[in-house]
Amino acid sequence: MKKIPVGSYFYFVAALLWLFLAFTDFGTWSMRVYIALFFLFLVIGIINWRMTDRANKD
Repeated sequence: MKKIPVGSYFYFVAALLWLFLAFTDFGTWSMRVYIALFFLFLVIGIINWRMTDRANKD
């Protein structure tokens, strides 16, 4: 596992923002939707990280 690509950082930060919205009741959707979006962005960030790592192998 090499360095995390910049795109994955964006996904991880976006996931943390969804988690923040889930626990602060700041948004208009339910907590369940925000938690689902948190996990979705977290999984996409991990997949992006692993695929970039695999593509850059020599």
